Amino acid sequence: MDVRIVRSATVGAPSVDPERRGFLKQFTAAAVAWTGLGAVGAAPSLAADYPTRAIRLIVPYAAGGAADVVARICANYMADQLGQQVFIDNRGGAGGTIGTDMAARSAPDGYTLVMHTISSAVLDKFLYTRVKLDVNTKFAPISQIGTASQLLAINAKVPARNLQEFIALLRANPGMYRYGSSGLGAIMHLSGELFSFMSDTKVVHVSYRGEGPAMMDLLAGHTHFVVGSVPALLPHIRSGELRALCVNADHHLALLPDVPTAAEAGLPGYKTYNWYALFAPLGTPVPIIKRLNDALAKALATPEARKQFEDIGIEPVVSNPADLSAELRQQADFWGPLIERAGVKLD
Repeated sequence: MDVRIVRSATVGAPSVDPERRGFLKQFTAAAVAWTGLGAVGAAPSLAADYPTRAIRLIVPYAAGGAADVVARICANYMADQLGQQVFIDNRGGAGGTIGTDMAARSAPDGYTLVMHTISSAVLDKFLYTRVKLDVNTKFAPISQIGTASQLLAINAKVPARNLQEFIALLRANPGMYRYGSSGLGAIMHLSGELFSFMSDTKVVHVSYRGEGPAMMDLLAGHTHFVVGSVPALLPHIRSGELRALCVNADHHLALLPDVPTAAEAGLPGYKTYNWYALFAPLGTPVPIIKRLNDALAKALATPEARKQFEDIGIEPVVSNPADLSAELRQQADFWGPLIERAGVKLD
C-alpha cells in the first residue's frame, strides 16, 4: 500500500493526485504552500538545530482507542527521523476539547504537537455551545497522517442481504431500527444521520460512551446497524456476526475486497471517513513546521509503518499545510449544515 499524497478535493472522500507522488523531491520548491504560515526563508537555523529534546504529542482522546493507536505508530517512526523521542500525552474528555485546549495553550516551539481527528478538528466547533475552539485559528497545520474509511454494517440477523434490501426494510418500518455510535456528535453519529437523510429513512440513534460499547450492543442485537471504522468492524465481519453492506468510499478496501462501495450498492454520493492529522500551536516557526512535515512523510514511507497502518485499516496520507487547511474548510462546509439539521448541541 503506497502512501498517498493529497490535494484538496470534493468533500466526502480523500483524493489522490498521482502527479504529486514526487512530493518530497519537489517539497522545497513548493514555497507557495507555506505562504499562509510566514516567510519560507525565516530563521533557517531553527530547522537545522531542531529538535534538541523530546517532543510531546497530545492526543485529545483516551488511551486504547483508534486515535491513540495511530498516534503511537506515528510517534514511533517520526522519532526515528527526528533523532528524539516523541512521547504520547493522552488528554481525553469532552469530545476532545480538553486536550485541544491544552495543546492550543502550549508554547509554539515545536516541542508540543497535537493529533486531531475530524471530530476534534472540525465537528467540535459546531457542537459545543460553551467551548469554542476553532482549529483554524489556534493551530498551524502540519500534515494529514492517514484516513480511515467507514463501513455500514448490520447485525447478521437483520433480514437484509444488501443495502437496497436494508433501505427497503427501514422505509417499511420507520423508527423501528436503531443504530449505535460512539457518542453524540461523533463522526459515527453524524455518518448515520447522513445515511438516514440520503436514504430517506427514519432510524433511531443510540449514543454510547465509545465505539467499543456500541459494538457490543450491535453484536448482542440491541441495535441493528452501525456506521463504523474498519478496525472495529473487521473481525466481526470475518466471523459472520456482522454483514458489511457498503464501504463509504469510491474505492474497494484491500481488507474487504468483496464489499461494494456505496455507489455500487445503490446509494451514490454517500462517502464518509475519518482522518488523523498533525498540528502545532499557532505561531510555531515555519522551518520547524517544514521539518516536521518532512519527518512525517519519510516516516510514513517506511514499509514497517505502512504495514502497521494497513493492518488496522488506516491508509497513510501525506499532505502539505495548505492542503490540510483546505480540507478543514471543506469538511466544515459539509458537516456544519448537517449538524444544524440534526439539531445536535452539547454543553
